[in-house]
Amino acid sequence: YNEYKSYLSMANDREVLKEVWEGKIPIKFVIDEADRSHLLAEKYPYNILVSRMTYLPLLPVGRHYNSAVPTEVNGQPTEMWYSYRGIPLKWHLPVGVLFDLVGDGSLPWQLDIHISEFPADKIQRLGTNVEEEVKTSFIHNVKEAGWIKHRGLVTSALRPEQFNQLWRGLHRDKFDDFWMINHRLMEHIDNTPYRFIPFRIYIDMHQRFIQKSFKPMTEDGKLTTLGQLLSCFYPEAVIEEEPTEQESPDILKSYSATDNICVKIQGIEAPFNTPIQWLSEHLSHADNFLYIIIQQRKQKS
Repeated sequence: YNEYKSYLSMANDREVLKEVWEGKIPIKFVIDEADRSHLLAEKYPYNILVSRMTYLPLLPVGRHYNSAVPTEVNGQPTEMWYSYRGIPLKWHLPVGVLFDLVGDGSLPWQLDIHISEFPADKIQRLGTNVEEEVKTSFIHNVKEAGWIKHRGLVTSALRPEQFNQLWRGLHRDKFDDFWMINHRLMEHIDNTPYRFIPFRIYIDMHQRFIQKSFKPMTEDGKLTTLGQLLSCFYPEAVIEEEPTEQESPDILKSYSATDNICVKIQGIEAPFNTPIQWLSEHLSHADNFLYIIIQQRKQKS
């Protein structure tokens, strides 16, 4: 198994990482019709180009509407939250995951802003220090992913200021600042692949995601793939096939997608025979988790 090279020397890999990092979604924010009567002044929709990696509470939407939003609505403190076609959006999921999970692909993605009737049964409340709470959630995920990959050997060696640099790189959309730290989290220890792959399969916004132990390589040195992972944890999505001559002899089995299921990672339908180790290193979100979104494919009329 080839030794993992450092971030700065990985020219081709860096291009892939950079392209993933620069994925953007145009979003149009509008005040929900039910809350427009509560505004202190009329406000136009807010349009912004948003990184797939970031989180909704970090966007400057609140500042745009701040002067028009009252402190209370119907005797209750104002709480801003977002929805898409009536579906409340969880703030702790990256924007790209939310879009892949509930969006229909149309752009700009129009999201509704709410300032009343907070759905506490669907969304976790944020306190007064919004940025700090999002940061805490993000760092927690980074450490959990590090434990899954390396038993925490890498994350435990990082200093607080390095975690802060990781966070600032994400928050300020600074690719090099982020990857100067994150490349260490993607390293192999003793030239071996990860212990397990940190992944989460989402099928529905408000159902529990699937997160299990899955190794990137078998005991006899065969690479495991996205198709094999899905065959273990969501077999409805895959069809097992005979490997072709062009496929690597290191691949354990060959899979393809079923006609009615769409599987997306970072907004793309990755080939099912892609080694899961490569996907984890290149298509994970900033928190180091590989988010796999499963949807019913829309039938063409």
